[in-house]
Amino acid sequence: RLFPHQPDSRHPITLTMLCSLCVQLQSSCSSEYETALFKAAFVLAFFGAFRSCEFLAASRSDSSGLALARSDVLIADRTLFIQLRRSKTDQTARGAEIVLHAAPAGQLCPVLTMGAFLAVRPRVDGNLFIHGDGSCLSRYQFLSVLRTCLAAQGYQAASFGIHSFRIGAAPQAAHQGLSAEQVRSVGRWWSNAYRSYVC
Repeated sequence: RLFPHQPDSRHPITLTMLCSLCVQLQSSCSSEYETALFKAAFVLAFFGAFRSCEFLAASRSDSSGLALARSDVLIADRTLFIQLRRSKTDQTARGAEIVLHAAPAGQLCPVLTMGAFLAVRPRVDGNLFIHGDGSCLSRYQFLSVLRTCLAAQGYQAASFGIHSFRIGAAPQAAHQGLSAEQVRSVGRWWSNAYRSYVC
């Protein structure tokens, strides 16, 4: 490799920040549905260590089928199962299953959060994250609302991006006692790039 891996200049979103952002959504979103939509997207981005292209649509009218679909998600036995059909490091489209377990009572829980969103989501196929009118939640909209919430919380919003959830997921996994191999598995990292996030 001619150029060594450079540290990511974007700031991480920590679990504490995520909890605050979820509360902030209640003031920043236009409806209860939008609050549930963005909360589910934020929480999934963090706990699943997702890249933006893995779970969000490129635009509101995106019909490429590359983003997470409703059929890719299943909740059973207090566990959230997510079928990732393709990712940046999976060019042969072998796919991967992401398993998120329920959090202890009183903590931010990806299973309960997704369940609450699915309970109000229109019963239609297609992209998982959609607005009440059926249009897709786009990467631009996700980033816009994220930075609105960050600014309202007093952060320098421009220092954060969608990837900030993924950056914050690695040290959170390490803090929970996961081994280096387990941390790599959480984020589907096939190189040692994750180490720059854990330092």
